[in-house]
Amino acid sequence: MPEHPSSTVSRNATVTLLIIFVVLIFVPLGILGAAIDWPNNLSEDADHNLPLLLEEQQSVFWGYFIYLIYSILFYPVAYMMGRYIAGSGGVFSPWLHLGSGFAALSAVTRAIGLSRWLFAMPTLARIYVDPNTTETMREAVVVSYDMLNAWGGGIGELLGVSSFASLWVVCTSVLFLQSQEWPSWMGWAGFIVAIDLAINLLEMDILSIDMGANLTISVVLLHLWLLLAALLFLRLRCMKCMQRKSTARAASEVAGDASGEAGGELSADAEEVKNVTDA
Repeated sequence: MPEHPSSTVSRNATVTLLIIFVVLIFVPLGILGAAIDWPNNLSEDADHNLPLLLEEQQSVFWGYFIYLIYSILFYPVAYMMGRYIAGSGGVFSPWLHLGSGFAALSAVTRAIGLSRWLFAMPTLARIYVDPNTTETMREAVVVSYDMLNAWGGGIGELLGVSSFASLWVVCTSVLFLQSQEWPSWMGWAGFIVAIDLAINLLEMDILSIDMGANLTISVVLLHLWLLLAALLFLRLRCMKCMQRKSTARAASEVAGDASGEAGGELSADAEEVKNVTDA
């Protein structure tokens, strides 16, 4: 049976968004990495970063602006992926809608966390480098910088990525396991990604366990999982097309053989009637 047109559109849109999302992260990484050595500069103090933000103002703005778009894009990507996995029979699945809610919260919190680099930090940087700024005010700027980083990083990284994004991965992994059309190993792989994302919560002040580069590793694993899902959607689609063509070809051959047999039987019957008439 041919795939419904709406299913084709959903698949194409889902795969396109997944690939765009996975590739888009390299744009801010390239821009900010070249301009301010991001993300390594995040471990530096205000004395290093604030003057640097003004020196590379254009690159910093466009790098973080694209990063903001990338973060907001997470929601439609997550919803489309979950919707496609669930299929027409899973529209009302609680895991689909619960996961969509977590994806929306992840996109919002990440956007809030990133917005400090677009709006608050440039103002602090201008005050910090102003020659008329007193030493007392400069110290206050440093304190504000540290507080904004702690607040924005907590909301964006710990809530947005480590909490809400990992919960979305869990919900989507359950959809993989419940589906009869998709391999269950994608669901189990998703649980591994979700656990690695959630491990970063150990860096909260109440525990203060330094996880080192695990945040970067967990985000890389998430993107690899998403890319694998996109390739899986494409591969299974191609396999279904090949199966339909093979089935149609077999049906055509069977119909041709049946037609030939019927024609042979008619010819035999006609020959028998002719012999009887001649007799």
